[in-house]
Amino acid sequence: MRIFSLLFLALMLTGCGQTGAEPNSAAATVTVVDAIDDQRRCHQCGMAITRYPGPKGVVQLQGQPAQLAFCSSGDMFQFLLQPQNQRQVAQAWVHDLAITDWDKPADSAFIHAKDAWYVTSSSRHGAMGPTLASFSSEQAATEFASAYGGVVLPYAQLTLNNLGTLAHKGHGHGQSHGN
Repeated sequence: MRIFSLLFLALMLTGCGQTGAEPNSAAATVTVVDAIDDQRRCHQCGMAITRYPGPKGVVQLQGQPAQLAFCSSGDMFQFLLQPQNQRQVAQAWVHDLAITDWDKPADSAFIHAKDAWYVTSSSRHGAMGPTLASFSSEQAATEFASAYGGVVLPYAQLTLNNLGTLAHKGHGHGQSHGN
C-alpha cells in the first residue's frame, strides 16, 4: 500500500511541475479569437474585413457568444471607447504588427489590446484611412514610428478625443509618450 501512495505522490508532483501557455501569451489568445475569414464584415462599418490592409480588431462582449470583428484597429477603438460599450467589453484583441504582415495580418498574431502599444498618426493607412498600428512592445512601436511617423501610446492613454485628433494631425516623427 505504501508503494502505491508513493507512486501517486510522485505522479502528482510531476504534474504540478508542468507548465502550460501563459494567459497573456499569443498562443493562448489565438485559441479564443474567432478566425477572420473572407465572409466576416466589420461591426462598425460593414466592410469586408479581409479586403483591406492594416491591423484588425476583435471584441468579446460579456455574456455574448459571438465576437465582434473590425476592419481596422481604429474602428475597433471607436466602438470600444464609447462609454456605453466600455462596460460590456470582456476582452479585446489587436494584431501584433511586429510579427505579422501589414497587408495581410494573420489570425495567429492577435494579442490582448490592453497589453499593446499603439502608433497613431503614422503614414500607413488601414481599411478606413489612418489607423492605430498595434505592437506587443514599446520598442517595436517606437521603431515603426521612426520609420512611418506617429506618436507611441499605451492602451491606457487612448481616448475618443485623441483618436479623432491624432489620426489626422502630424504630431512629430517617432515621438513616444509611454512610461
